[in-house]
Amino acid sequence: MMITDVVTIEGSATLMEALELMLARKVKSAVAPPRHDHDPYAIVTFTDIARKVLAEDEQISMLNVFDVMSRPAYSAEPEWDIRYAAAMMVKLGVSKLIVTEGGKLVGIVSLSDLVRSVSGFAKGG
Repeated sequence: MMITDVVTIEGSATLMEALELMLARKVKSAVAPPRHDHDPYAIVTFTDIARKVLAEDEQISMLNVFDVMSRPAYSAEPEWDIRYAAAMMVKLGVSKLIVTEGGKLVGIVSLSDLVRSVSGFAKGG
């Protein structure tokens, strides 16, 4: 269920660059890596853009990723049971978790990916 080909973008990139990248890669989020060792990962999603640009009537051309990204991004460990990851997302009100191992980004998982996986469990797979 974890996607390992994670789209990343610097927090200093323009929000338009991020949106164009996400559309080109057909994803709804991009992860902003830490700028320094002590910084957390962050994430920008279509929902962040809708909340902070559309709902607040901001000009997308005037914003960068840092202005709208969610930080710190919530994270999961690769060995977590999918039910635990799903419960965490529901409790936190988020639809995506970055997956880290030893503090390094190794993937991303979405609530919709987890829901799609249920059909495999129901069939015994």
